[in-house]
Amino acid sequence: MSCNNSFCSVSEQIPGLKRHSSSDSNSDSKRGKCEDPDSKLCGSSQKSKSPIENFISLYIFVKLLGFGAFGVVKLMQHRISGINYAVKIVKKIDSQTDDKTRNEIRLGMKLNSDYVCKVHGYHEDDNHFYIIMDYLEGMDLCDFLCKDPKFFINNPQYFWFVVVSILRGLAYLHSKKIAHMDIKPQNVYLVLDKQGNIIGVKLIDFGLSMEIDDTTKCFKGTHVFMAPEFFHRSTNIDCKVDIWSLAIMAFGMIREYLPIQIASSRKNPDQRNSEICRNIQRLLMDNLFNPFEKESEDQDIKEMERFIQSCLFIYPTDRPTADDLLKKISSDIHQMSL
Repeated sequence: MSCNNSFCSVSEQIPGLKRHSSSDSNSDSKRGKCEDPDSKLCGSSQKSKSPIENFISLYIFVKLLGFGAFGVVKLMQHRISGINYAVKIVKKIDSQTDDKTRNEIRLGMKLNSDYVCKVHGYHEDDNHFYIIMDYLEGMDLCDFLCKDPKFFINNPQYFWFVVVSILRGLAYLHSKKIAHMDIKPQNVYLVLDKQGNIIGVKLIDFGLSMEIDDTTKCFKGTHVFMAPEFFHRSTNIDCKVDIWSLAIMAFGMIREYLPIQIASSRKNPDQRNSEICRNIQRLLMDNLFNPFEKESEDQDIKEMERFIQSCLFIYPTDRPTADDLLKKISSDIHQMSL
């Protein structure tokens, strides 16, 4: 899907997956007919099977879910249990990229939360990683907003449902001293029912995630969502970087653009990143970043804006934790219901 929403298009990252439309995947889902781009992934029989071919033979290829520069994601059904899984097949490229994939696998297999996409296992050969994950029916937040940019303004109850779900996922990660490091609309998956209603939210893509300690210093993420401390190289990084990123994303959910803008989308990636860095570094002169020119008169929108504002303290020591925010939201909802 082509999306002109600046909220999504401004996010620079490693080339992601391209989604197949339902019409593209109809022929792929027919049992017994393999139209997989890589025929060995259909479980075709061979006289002498390698370990990876034995693994593949346990699954029935259903359809292609997406593809990108580094691999594909396929819907595969386990022959014995009948359970559907998303199998992410990632090409091995170089040691740095492969380490990122191994990190995603390692952390994904440690995590067990209703708000995190579960990694059930993996296999690898000389050329690929095969990552077995939950199969989720729906779309990421970026695609969802491309379809209906004003959805959360018109349906504030769903704004809070998504935000609270993300905060619960982050609270779980942070309790294990893990920072996601790349919270953005492409990494928030909305589980939808057959009518298109949001019934669940999962955090996905842990390739940049890391276990945090008191000495952690790094520079990683998608620039427009990155917290100011990343750009102040002497500052240690903690899990509160995810809170800043969530607030920037939540701003985009109700405003259709991001509060940290770049002058021109035509600049090359290095120029864009340098400009974003300069814009964020200017924020270090203040303690609180206020992206709203004036407070909305609509009560529902005002509550959303106040939540976003509460997360945008420049210094991480002043920024609330995911648990703090969950308690505050719960208290506010209780008071509104009295």
